[in-house]
Amino acid sequence: MEIEISKITSKGQVVIPQEIRERKGIKEGERFLVFDSDDSIIFKRVKNLEAKKNLTEFENTFKSMWKTSKERNISKKDVEKEIEEVRKSKA
Repeated sequence: MEIEISKITSKGQVVIPQEIRERKGIKEGERFLVFDSDDSIIFKRVKNLEAKKNLTEFENTFKSMWKTSKERNISKKDVEKEIEEVRKSKA
């Protein structure tokens, strides 16, 4: 795993370093899932997510977070409500 440092712009954008984009073949306009986990932010590339290998990788990436949400009894409705509240606070 290679570690690079990036910074956030005034518009809230984060740059993925060029070397990583080239190595991973990331092109302009690609989509990522973004997950907030305590003091970490996780980006998961959406490309080919439906492929079994990538779905398994996706599930493994989020397994501990899903377990935590289940233990804390956090429902999909709770998440949607939280998203709505955050969006209202930014408006």
